[in-house]
Amino acid sequence: MRAESYNEAESFLNMVPRFTGKNPLEKTKKFYDYIQNRDGGAYSEARLGKIVHVAGTNGKGSVCAFLERICIEDGYRTAMFTSPHLVTTRERFRVDGMMISEEKFVYAFNRIEDMLEKYREDDPSYAPSYFERLFFMGLYIFTSEGVDITILETGLGGRLDTTNVIKAPKLCVITEIGYDHMEYLGSTIEQIAAEKAGIIKAGVPVVFCDRRSAVSGILRQKASECGCICHSVSKKDYKICEIQKKSIDFSVSSSYYGYCRFTINSTALYQVENAALAVKAAELLNINVSAVGAGIAAMKWSGRMEEILPRVYIDGAHNEDGIEAFAKTVKRCRPDIGESRCFLIFSAVRDKDCDSMVKLLTDTGVFTDYIVTRIPNERGIETDRLVKMFETHTDKNVHAFDKIDDALEYALTNRGDLGMVYIVGSLYLAGIVKAHAHML
Repeated sequence: MRAESYNEAESFLNMVPRFTGKNPLEKTKKFYDYIQNRDGGAYSEARLGKIVHVAGTNGKGSVCAFLERICIEDGYRTAMFTSPHLVTTRERFRVDGMMISEEKFVYAFNRIEDMLEKYREDDPSYAPSYFERLFFMGLYIFTSEGVDITILETGLGGRLDTTNVIKAPKLCVITEIGYDHMEYLGSTIEQIAAEKAGIIKAGVPVVFCDRRSAVSGILRQKASECGCICHSVSKKDYKICEIQKKSIDFSVSSSYYGYCRFTINSTALYQVENAALAVKAAELLNINVSAVGAGIAAMKWSGRMEEILPRVYIDGAHNEDGIEAFAKTVKRCRPDIGESRCFLIFSAVRDKDCDSMVKLLTDTGVFTDYIVTRIPNERGIETDRLVKMFETHTDKNVHAFDKIDDALEYALTNRGDLGMVYIVGSLYLAGIVKAHAHML
């Protein structure tokens, strides 16, 4: 199907999951190779410049965004492919820090559709998944832009992820690994780490978050088997110096840059670790240190402790480790609001360990009111179940609204002149709130 407009292309893509599932990676590789050899190699991997491949459970999108901004500040033309999006599918494709236009999206959609039609003459059974289609669209867009550096974020896992069809990355980065998507990646942290480590390629340097010894052991072993040099980033490599009202000053000890002090324009404590990983990656890409500092300060990443309205913050944390990091930030950085109320709006999808997340949030002692709502799709957990979870862990006020708009309106109306509102639990929730916030 060819699309005449952006809405038509996006609507078609949104229907794809109903008709096709994930393909074996070998099948995806065959179509990838087919594209590589089209039009005299116009869309070949070599035209993506230096490829940085990023996997992990939490923080990988932020690490990509830090690294993108750092490279831009050093004069590189950059491309970045990330997931998921919050409001529009175009967010997944960025060139020089800007998401692509609707026209370019439609053109890429139709170009890939044309290639699929031709390819099916030899393999009529091939039906790319939603994520595969987007990845191939990104390949077409980025190779057409003459970029110097392409940053690719995995979708889920690593070893079998669609992005792992690439053959020659310049650098692999693996962020913090925790418990998430266990139905696909394994029930133990070692199994999950092994899946993430699947992006490691022979001889390609690896930067990784050295937080859990079991994870680090798996990553080092895989790197050793592939003949890769490992560069770990642990808490001993960075230090928070000062937390300002809306920023954090921190220092990093680097073998290439020496001792450096940087500023993140966010109060999210977890972004310091992500920035430190980006610094190490920039070091291996030989980026100028002044560009590193400027890039870290300039980075903005939607849905990560983002202030969308005065004293209204959304955060995309959606698993136990992410919620723990969010809770630490709120507990340490929340301003003094006197007698005003502090609301937490929460929702999640059914396949998450919601009870553990709720306990972490209530244990902060920060919030005066909890509001539960429902994500409007078949995966959203029911509000009555969430109410019972919160009432098990707190004696504070718990309110329930089936509509997210009503939950936000209630919090804004009742928080008081200095009151705060935090929204967390799902990227679906963050996206819906962001889409609605501009109308308030």
